[in-house]
Amino acid sequence: MLLCFSSFSQNITGDWKGNIEVNNQKIPIEFHFYKDSLGQLDGKWDSPSQGAMGLYFTTINAKDDSLNLTIAEIKGSYEGELIFNDSIKGMWHQGNVSLPLNFKKSIINNEITKENSYPNEREISITSAGESKIYGTLLSKNNHQKLAIIIAGSGPTDRDGNNPLGDKANSYKMLAHALDSQNIATFRYDKRGLGKSMGGDFNESKIVFDDYIKDAENIFDYLHDTLGFKNIYFIGHSEGSLIGMVASQKKNVKGYISIAGAGRPIDEVIEEQVNNQPLPDSLKNEITFIFNELKKGKEVNNIPVSLNSLFRKSVQPYIISWLKYTPAIEIRKLICPILILQGSCDIQVKVVDAEALHNGNNKSKIDIIPLMTHTLKNADAGCKDENMKTYMDPSLPLNLKMVDDIVNFIKK
Repeated sequence: MLLCFSSFSQNITGDWKGNIEVNNQKIPIEFHFYKDSLGQLDGKWDSPSQGAMGLYFTTINAKDDSLNLTIAEIKGSYEGELIFNDSIKGMWHQGNVSLPLNFKKSIINNEITKENSYPNEREISITSAGESKIYGTLLSKNNHQKLAIIIAGSGPTDRDGNNPLGDKANSYKMLAHALDSQNIATFRYDKRGLGKSMGGDFNESKIVFDDYIKDAENIFDYLHDTLGFKNIYFIGHSEGSLIGMVASQKKNVKGYISIAGAGRPIDEVIEEQVNNQPLPDSLKNEITFIFNELKKGKEVNNIPVSLNSLFRKSVQPYIISWLKYTPAIEIRKLICPILILQGSCDIQVKVVDAEALHNGNNKSKIDIIPLMTHTLKNADAGCKDENMKTYMDPSLPLNLKMVDDIVNFIKK
């Protein structure tokens, strides 16, 4: 996946800053390269003004003085040449557009220190259904540890809990590090079609919800059968709650943890979110109509432009497959220990969802955590989240009660 050769891979480690000029406006771009625990070259990129932070490169090829990068998630690539060890001159390609993009190396490199502070953290890839490669981060000292598989929420949310739509809370990465401090191993991963798991032949219209469930099952099998971890738990956040829930029905997990997981069918959750927004009634009625058709297994044409991001034609097969699941029914099928966690200040998933899950399986344990938002961080009093800081500020700590609940559940 990542290729590095010659001395360039030594010179390139660090932080690089440049600008793309579009319509006489400069858009800052940052590349961060570092060595992982195995000494392999890895990296991420940021576009701060566009709210895209900490996104992984799909491939890195550094040979002699040449650098070639691909970012499948946005269908972008970069070709550059190292100049005097402190500059890179090159071109950015995306779609039919090619633009000059040159970099200067930053003097202070905090990224390397941050990445190397967890020497037991390493990337692995797992082959899943259809020969798809799922890439993720394993943080473990040995296979005698208990291990939690962290499953990300909906949308383009990566293994660390960030996405190109602006969320950069780093929640899953912080959770993995918090569990590591309590001697609990973790595996967090980019879901199929996202981040490094974006294969070159990815086709969104071919993805269904069961693909994500099967990926979780195959990850469990690899960690259990190949790497030898015997005490494995699923932690599912938001959409990942249902994925982990169904996968837990099929695998011998030691326990299942839902964080901010819906207890109702997804159409009810989304319609509630929409009804709380100042949208025209005609648009709200259109959403109800579309969901009703999708629940019948019928795809809908002529989606309004304002709803295209939610109901675009290529994602409708996925939504149809998702709608067949009712979480409160699925959780009844679990025989393993269950922990349900929900923040009182979550604006996306409500306390009623956690209660529905709890009522669906009376053997479950539930904790409604004061002030916690959907990103697992605390809002201020009265659930005030000024400037959506719990979504945008990676320096904010996780809710400690949530971490304690998870640790106590796994260690019991």
